[in-house]
Amino acid sequence: MVPRSRLPRSFATALLPWWLVACQTPPPPSHAELVRSQLAELMSAQQPPCGAVLEYTRHDRLDYRVDCGASGQVYRVRVRGDGRVEVTPYELARPASLPR
Repeated sequence: MVPRSRLPRSFATALLPWWLVACQTPPPPSHAELVRSQLAELMSAQQPPCGAVLEYTRHDRLDYRVDCGASGQVYRVRVRGDGRVEVTPYELARPASLPR
């Protein structure tokens, strides 16, 4: 039989490697970081290139206003009813219901 004084110590020793691994795992990215990276991927195909996405504003479920870093351009990114992604300059794409 194992003495009582050794049981907690051996248990803690067995869990120590798992605890160290759990502490070193980076936290998952936030929702804002995921959206920003996906919008940056969509905007990378634009001419002139968008560069980094400085800011984005969600207007509807799949409708975003994206401010680009390098070019200074502002785009509207939305998913149309047929599933295609549409990227248009914001000045041309702004419907009356969206703010400036």
